[in-house]
Amino acid sequence: MSEGKTANYLKYAIGEIFLVVIGILIALSINNWNEGQKTKDKEQILLGQLKQEFEDDLRQLNDKIGIRNRIITSCKVILNTLDEDLDIENDSLIFHLQRTLYTPTFNANSESFFASKDINIIHNDSLKNLLSKWPTRVDELVEEEVVLLNHRDNFFIPFLNKHIQMRDLFQQVEQDLGIQDLIYPQGSDRLDTIIGRTNMQENVNRILDVEDLEDYISYIALFSNIANAQSLPLRAHINLILDQINKSLDN
Repeated sequence: MSEGKTANYLKYAIGEIFLVVIGILIALSINNWNEGQKTKDKEQILLGQLKQEFEDDLRQLNDKIGIRNRIITSCKVILNTLDEDLDIENDSLIFHLQRTLYTPTFNANSESFFASKDINIIHNDSLKNLLSKWPTRVDELVEEEVVLLNHRDNFFIPFLNKHIQMRDLFQQVEQDLGIQDLIYPQGSDRLDTIIGRTNMQENVNRILDVEDLEDYISYIALFSNIANAQSLPLRAHINLILDQINKSLDN
């Protein structure tokens, strides 16, 4: 009887141990599932935020391309006027000259945003690869934009100041609705300060006789074209990122 009781006790003890082990494994499994679900939830939130940031970047990039296209068009008008020795109204020349003062720059919201986030929680390797290349893509465009910005501030505006009154150009910048719609954030207030035109007798057309004008305008047209050329692969890169984000959100 003693041996039988011992055997039964051992069986009972082993059964208890087995149940405890099973319980621990189940608890660990549930905990792992919960942690995995938390990570997945964090990933989905991050993906949603990234989607919003890159959609904003895409809109901004398209707006900057549109602004440069307007700048290039005005450069062509001025150069054609010079090449063909055409007559041009004072106000028309002011309009096209003021557009050459714009130097749109792309400010990527997403670059600083995802740099501060834990991208490693993203499971989509293709998306992580695209994100890792994003800063370099942006830098390629910004380099061209900085060149044009420096040219405007250090050379072009001083050149214009030397030969014409700038007030009329600045006033036209203020009233250029075709550009304002692309510059101002949606729903924002417009400028309420009207610079007004100069009271001085001014003939802007005289600047057409200055030999250096065509060099400055050609420079602006060239680097605006280069910046737009750099923008196209960047836009394609954003679309690839958004495509991978949407695929990850759908899973």
